[in-house]
Amino acid sequence: MRTRVFALVALALLLMGGGALASHPMFFPLSEHTIAKDITDSGMPLYRTTTFTTDDEQAVSWLLIWRDSKSHTVEWRWYWPEGRTYARSFSTIPPIDGFTGMWAAPVWSCLKIKGTDVARLPGNWRVDVIVDFKKELTEYFTINTPYAC
Repeated sequence: MRTRVFALVALALLLMGGGALASHPMFFPLSEHTIAKDITDSGMPLYRTTTFTTDDEQAVSWLLIWRDSKSHTVEWRWYWPEGRTYARSFSTIPPIDGFTGMWAAPVWSCLKIKGTDVARLPGNWRVDVIVDFKKELTEYFTINTPYAC
């Protein structure tokens, strides 16, 4: 009988996520990511690519994150081709609104290209995505002049 009660308690703790904790402290629920040229009104990426020209309006780093019981801070660090930080931007992923809330949260950051300093330095760029002060991923992309082969 005691074994059965212990097993039921252990199962309940697993199903509840350990009282609002992730199953592993280093786990972050990143579902999908991409670099694109634009974002739709519903928050989905348009024209996924890793190659841009200096005539493009922007490059967008897009993430789809499964929400949990905690809010998360997302930081994007955009880097010049020679490695210096060009820009930083931030977003917050709110906690899930119970069982009826949206389980996935799209978040993104835009790097303006056309008419900015970015267009004056074509080359291989990168963006680091940092969630809750831990680097989750790095995406690489290229900005070319419109006449590059």
